[in-house]
Amino acid sequence: MQKPFVAASFILAATVLAGCGGQSPAGAPANAPAASPAAATAGQAAPATATGDDSGMAGAGNDGAMVVHVAPGGDNPDRFCMPQWGIANRTGTDVGALLVHLEWRARDGQVLKPAGEFGTMVEPFAAGSDKDLSMDGHTAACGDLRVVVTTYACRDANAVRMACPGPLRAEASGGIEVDLSGAREGKMKGAVEG
Repeated sequence: MQKPFVAASFILAATVLAGCGGQSPAGAPANAPAASPAAATAGQAAPATATGDDSGMAGAGNDGAMVVHVAPGGDNPDRFCMPQWGIANRTGTDVGALLVHLEWRARDGQVLKPAGEFGTMVEPFAAGSDKDLSMDGHTAACGDLRVVVTTYACRDANAVRMACPGPLRAEASGGIEVDLSGAREGKMKGAVEG
């Protein structure tokens, strides 16, 4: 995860560069698509894919969403990517646990890491928390990676199923794509349906 002073430095640099004719931040190709923070909100009319660079990556704040965030990682992200990724609770509401089914794919559709039967559980998922879930590397360029989210669900501290307190949104950088177009709130295995 980025340190707060690194994120602040990046935002300052991006602001200075924007004032100099809108040049791309260092390390970003001039033709890289930029995603608005709301570009990947599930269940809205906006495109449900986040790519490009987003200076809000993994930042603190309360924008009313649960945020899947991804960024490139590793020594050679053009050949082998060890993505930094995680999920932040920016809803302002404590959640006992969030379950999300997501898989990593190459842009050609090849599944690099399937979602798995039980998905990824984030618990506790308190308001303001940001869980770092970075683990795996992939033999693909970071710009060729695509995270596809299918279902997600929330439960309270007593394992009773609850409606998630905010939409799922994505923030991506380094060309990694997050696809929320099929993301839907569903059931959570093991939770008591209220």
